[in-house]
Amino acid sequence: MIELDRNGPPLTTQIADGLAALIQRGQLGAGSRLPSVRQMAARLNVSTFTVIAGYDRLIARNLIEARAGAGYFVIGAAKSHAGDLSAALADPVDAVGFALQALDSSGAVVRSGSGFLPEAWLSDVVPGALVARVAKARNALQATAPAQGHLGLRRQLSDHLAGVGIAAHPTQIITTIGATQSLDLLLRTLLQAGDSLIVEDPGYLFYSAQARAMDLNLVPVPRLTDGPDLAAFEDAVKSFKPKAFVTQTLLHNPTGGTTSAANCHRLLALAESRGLAVIEDDVYGAIAPKGATRLAPLDGLRRTYYVGSFSKLLSPALRVGFMAVPREAVDRIVGQKILSVLGTPSLSEVIVEAVLDSGRYLRHTLKVGGKLAQYRQRAREVLTEAGVTLGPADGLFLWGRFESMKDSDSLVRRALEAGILLAKGSLFSPTGSYADYLRFNVAHSCDVRLGQFLRNAASLPPKAEVHYLRRK
Repeated sequence: MIELDRNGPPLTTQIADGLAALIQRGQLGAGSRLPSVRQMAARLNVSTFTVIAGYDRLIARNLIEARAGAGYFVIGAAKSHAGDLSAALADPVDAVGFALQALDSSGAVVRSGSGFLPEAWLSDVVPGALVARVAKARNALQATAPAQGHLGLRRQLSDHLAGVGIAAHPTQIITTIGATQSLDLLLRTLLQAGDSLIVEDPGYLFYSAQARAMDLNLVPVPRLTDGPDLAAFEDAVKSFKPKAFVTQTLLHNPTGGTTSAANCHRLLALAESRGLAVIEDDVYGAIAPKGATRLAPLDGLRRTYYVGSFSKLLSPALRVGFMAVPREAVDRIVGQKILSVLGTPSLSEVIVEAVLDSGRYLRHTLKVGGKLAQYRQRAREVLTEAGVTLGPADGLFLWGRFESMKDSDSLVRRALEAGILLAKGSLFSPTGSYADYLRFNVAHSCDVRLGQFLRNAASLPPKAEVHYLRRK
């Protein structure tokens, strides 16, 4: 029936996969009775426990069923949903469709529009041995985390934040399932339907999407090279009486810019005078230049709500975010968290705690910062030669105008067909502006295939020879 390779994968896996293949091909039809556990163990010269484990995997896959007193019987081949999934995930031209493509690691080959680092850059920062050791030592698979978050991690985060000048006691820190949930909880706590929220234009694409879903009134303010347009910001505060403002001070997404120190001071003065809450999203802060100016240290967490995350720079699989907030807001935000997800995964939190405690995260972010500087220069060469006009930027992203792009939706779709994920500029604009802009991830934008695609789109002659840095 099946043969086992004694030097191959675990025998349990081979039994389950071998029988599953026979079922999928129809060689074991629905209703067929499998050999008994003892018979199969004798045929394959393995223990009965190995066979039982293999059969249990097939039951979990809904390919066979166990009938009391009768044995194991084939249910039938699993229906393929590939066609349904491809249709559901197809279109990357709106925020949700783009996110689905960006999160699908089996999708585009050249992920120049992604917001994540290459998997190879993250392969050694959270070793399997650390995960196993932590899970066993902390009993993290059985234990639940407190609603506010694992205390050990909150203590580590308090120390971590002190390093950038933010005095946040562990009781002021709340863990979340990534920065996206942090923003969701803060908006639900600080605003009600109909309230006004100031956002940057361009800015992170989910700010606007989340606010609209909560029926908030969006007030866009232009984002300049040194931060929000202060004149427009002041006008917005006076005209709309907003309850909150959300911004990325350092390594802004999508422009790669950083708010100047003077701009930070003026923003806080305006917020103070008008009673405005300020949400500072600092998910890329760990790779920002040392000594960079943030809003939260200047304000002392009086009206600033500071948001961080480990999903972007440590591992997308570890959906661990956090916020440091004014003391009087903690109970309300924790209440919203309980209503939203009850609690956050204890295992992920103790893993991040261990990585912080070991010093691995600091070493890793220094290494990533150095790599990004190298790749950024190469990406600029690729994109400039392909007809993209780029502005000044640091960090993970480049923001560029592609004047040859007459129909951004069409270009993005054609790129995906060619195995390239592009992020169109209008996704990041609450006003739908920047139709001829694209956001590029420098870690994924040194690939010659991206340059060739854009050159073709711009009707530029192909280059004879290219020596761009390739991702290994």
